[in-house]
Amino acid sequence: MELRTADHRILRELGRDGRLSNVELARRVRISESACLRRVRALEESGAIAGYRAVINPAVFGKILSAYMLVNLDQRGAADANAFLDVIRDDERIITCAAVTGEYDLILEVCVKDVADLTDLTLDTLLKLPTVRDVVTCLSLRSYKAGGEHVRR
Repeated sequence: MELRTADHRILRELGRDGRLSNVELARRVRISESACLRRVRALEESGAIAGYRAVINPAVFGKILSAYMLVNLDQRGAADANAFLDVIRDDERIITCAAVTGEYDLILEVCVKDVADLTDLTLDTLLKLPTVRDVVTCLSLRSYKAGGEHVRR
């Protein structure tokens, strides 16, 4: 799909606020409401817009510590890999997991209640999995950009 200037503006505005009405979106993008609706539907059908979601504030639930965990895996069988992925999918403390290039195999973004919760995730969850060789954790001190948006302080 070849994106037009209006498509880029639509994506930017919906990325900022996926709950915008078509009327407000069309006004912000400076196109007619009918054209805006057609473009949004085309973006959805093409897969350019993969979905809409709520951005959850973990602090409301007492999760105030954010960290990134760099994980190295031992190359084992499919059963071990699937067990690892099941833990990643089911643990609500793990926000994202991505395979990466370089010295580590994966990077996890996690949000936990406190250092004890982070310790539990590291020692009692991840390092107990047979496929996990080691984990390096970096605490997040401050966020400057999240979800594509600059964080206002």
